[in-house]
Amino acid sequence: MKRIFLICINLIFLTALYNCTSTDDTPDTIPNSGDSNPITVEPGTPLLTDMRTFIFGHSLIVHEPPLIPTPSNETTVPHWMKVLSNSAGYSYAVDGQYGFLPQHDNLPPIAQWGFDIVPGVWNSDTTPFAEADFNTVLLTAANFIQYQSSNIPYDGDNPDNTTPIGATTTIIDWLLEQEEGITIYIYENWPDMGFINSFPPTEEEFNTYNNYTTGDFHNWWLEYHDTIIDSRPDANVKMIPVGPIITGLLADSALIDIPVTELYEDDAPHGRPTIYFLAGLITYSAMYGVQPPADLEIPTIIHSGVRENYQGIIDFIWTELQNFNDESGDSRVW
Repeated sequence: MKRIFLICINLIFLTALYNCTSTDDTPDTIPNSGDSNPITVEPGTPLLTDMRTFIFGHSLIVHEPPLIPTPSNETTVPHWMKVLSNSAGYSYAVDGQYGFLPQHDNLPPIAQWGFDIVPGVWNSDTTPFAEADFNTVLLTAANFIQYQSSNIPYDGDNPDNTTPIGATTTIIDWLLEQEEGITIYIYENWPDMGFINSFPPTEEEFNTYNNYTTGDFHNWWLEYHDTIIDSRPDANVKMIPVGPIITGLLADSALIDIPVTELYEDDAPHGRPTIYFLAGLITYSAMYGVQPPADLEIPTIIHSGVRENYQGIIDFIWTELQNFNDESGDSRVW
């Protein structure tokens, strides 16, 4: 019920955003994942330069309003996607709605969100989804359902025996009817901290949480992705391991000493701007298919540990995404 309440709060309060200020970069102190040798990352060619995205999301993508007020929409991924795309000279526009998968499969969706610096694509009151010409979709599941398989019906009031897989494939089938060939990204978020005694967690509790994020929680998402691919082989469904990559950055790098309260604001856990900035870097790298701009001017609302180690962070993210393959060696993200 706490999660539903938080979503409702988000539905009621949509707020505004701001202009970035500056910082600088320092040499890479973030390790390459599983490899002591430096990895050369080529900039490559973006998958697209004009991104038009619809998001079936919740507050681990768009958290508004945050418990601790911010100048604008810094606790949202779309805000940082726009900051990054502007810096790179790309176009980014987005619409989306709040909910969990059983609500999202009540189609068509609506364009519910608005941001200060991010333009929208679609007026859902006057125009069919198919005419909006979206070229990408981002969708995510709840972060507190991973105690059982994605093909088991949700607990609670669920008269239709809806499962995460069933709701997702309903959404995918509808999307392909609207926009054939659209690229669909699963946004793997980060888990609930409901097991801790109180927020903030102790060091031991936070270590347990991080191990869960890269362990059983991550395995749930892999099974979920595999099942979707197997059941809808003609759909272009990719996955972005946002939560595990953030955990990797925080666990054994120059970011390890950032206080938990500078990252999260509650046990949901909703992030503070630094978390959504990191999520934005990962999502941008996956969806555009290139690294974020190396010369990005990072606002001071982002923790100094991230600002001072930016190049190492984006290299670490890029390496993680390059290595994010299925058992056949095929990329899950590209």
